[in-house]
Amino acid sequence: MIEDSEDYPSIPASPPTGGCSLCKRREELKVRNLAIIKEEILKRMGFSQAPNITGKVLPDVPMHYLAKIEEEYGMQGDEPYKTGLSYSEEDDEYHVRTQKVLTWAESYPRLRHSWKVNDILHFPFTDGITKFHVANATLNIFIRGAERRTERPQDVVIEIYKVSRCHVMVYKLGDHSEPPGLIKVHSWKEPQPIGRGRWVQTDFTETVGEWFKNGRENYGFVINATVNGKKVAVTDVNTEKSKAPYVETAVTEPKRRKRRNSGLNCDEKANEPLCCRYSFIVDFVEIGLDFIIAPKRYDAHMCSGECPYVTLQKYPHTHLLKMSQPNTAAPCCAPRKMSPISMLYFDDKLNVVFGSLPGMVVDRCGCS
Repeated sequence: MIEDSEDYPSIPASPPTGGCSLCKRREELKVRNLAIIKEEILKRMGFSQAPNITGKVLPDVPMHYLAKIEEEYGMQGDEPYKTGLSYSEEDDEYHVRTQKVLTWAESYPRLRHSWKVNDILHFPFTDGITKFHVANATLNIFIRGAERRTERPQDVVIEIYKVSRCHVMVYKLGDHSEPPGLIKVHSWKEPQPIGRGRWVQTDFTETVGEWFKNGRENYGFVINATVNGKKVAVTDVNTEKSKAPYVETAVTEPKRRKRRNSGLNCDEKANEPLCCRYSFIVDFVEIGLDFIIAPKRYDAHMCSGECPYVTLQKYPHTHLLKMSQPNTAAPCCAPRKMSPISMLYFDDKLNVVFGSLPGMVVDRCGCS
């Protein structure tokens, strides 16, 4: 991961030029920016290359998540803006601030068999996720419905067991009976639904928090949900992937300091020669980032224009230095304030990550 930086080297500055066409220069900047934005997104997500999802069976993303991010961020950075001077605050940060992560259960890789017909499951949390603090975690389980309504509604007895190291050691020795290493962490009742079934939830914060702190203790878990002895929870993750158990984890990290900044917004049709911010639409599919689920496109904006010496520069000493040393390089039009975008994407293990990627939208431009 790249260290945090106060400046923003990812988006190129507009070099001072005299004779070239302003429109041509902006088109050249767009081509350069596309490649740089793609590289920066991968770096800030911690990927050396884009996760390859071609031909893979992707988990079904809950529709309420897609609706939420499209509603809140589908037009993100695409709203109209007024020309003139404006002010705002910025977070002085660089790497992705993960907010929520959806992780689907898998069969525990080191325990190929089941315990008493209950599948031993495992959440494959990555190092990039477990470095954060668990604010809360919710375990989601799909319960099959009854074929028809009965006079007396049937209750589903749901039990969640955490597999401990003791269980793993006994299992490896060949004793597949119930060892003392299965620790019951939750037990409750739910009315059995009628028809196709429904999702039920339970708080899983303490258990997930323990696994985040010590990944070596993540030996998996067991779901036992029955109605009169009949198992009704979907735990076979290989045949019913869309109904596999998953955990929704909210994670937090400290916020960084804020500072104020200002800059000019311009309309491209006005053909303004001075340093300004312009619209710049990025389509993730077109640049080969199809692992990003939502939004599919956003307005990154870009900086372009001239920086005469009478133009206010980012730092006062820049202007004073140019006055005292006229042979130094001219100031450049560059981002002065940047903000994050929020997105839903697959990581390299097909976990669905809902995160905030800082420094990807140019909000203010200036001369520095």
